[in-house]
Amino acid sequence: MNTIDSLLGRGERVRYIGRQHVFVLIGNILTELLLIGVLIAAGVVSQVAFPDKTLAGMEVGVLVLIVCVIISLLVLGSAFLDYLRWSNEQCVVTDRRVILLRGIFNTTAIDIPVEKINEVELHQSWIGRLLNFGDIEIITASESGVSQCHSLSDPQGFKRAMNDARNDIERGYAYIDQRDIDAYLDLEEPLPAVERVSHALQRLADMRDRGLISREEFEEKKRELLNRI
Repeated sequence: MNTIDSLLGRGERVRYIGRQHVFVLIGNILTELLLIGVLIAAGVVSQVAFPDKTLAGMEVGVLVLIVCVIISLLVLGSAFLDYLRWSNEQCVVTDRRVILLRGIFNTTAIDIPVEKINEVELHQSWIGRLLNFGDIEIITASESGVSQCHSLSDPQGFKRAMNDARNDIERGYAYIDQRDIDAYLDLEEPLPAVERVSHALQRLADMRDRGLISREEFEEKKRELLNRI
């Protein structure tokens, strides 16, 4: 079970999972690899620049090379941490809330109920529009005020999922476990197959009209029922 699944409540569904655009990760790693290349080149050049000079009983060129190799290993470790950070930090939209997951070894989960969100702002540069990433600001009435997701991949998808979740809540949709839906539909009644499915569809439509399930849940269950005929 991953971190997101362990945080979901009964009947809660994920609408969107986003993280920083891979372009950000690639840019950071390429910068660090370039720095490693410069350090190694500096170490090699030092062998030629200081052929006979010694410091503390060690040739200066060798000493500089060792220092450059140590720094290069630290930069390489930083690149690995960049990957872990990119992989673990996520912005998740469910039909009830927004969950911001942060941290590499110790994970922090920030919950923002959909009904508490006043506004969602999207900021995109021309590069962001070209590569489909941008900064999201979630504005709430809480003390923290603003929560941010930087360089989020497919920010328009986040806004669509956020608006759909908010609209469903405003229309009074509740959240029911699929086992409760099946029990209400009573699919095991001793009726012919077509009549049994028709009876279940009527009950399912009733649940949708009363706001007990969302349109997506209705369509999903409807397809499941029709496949039984």
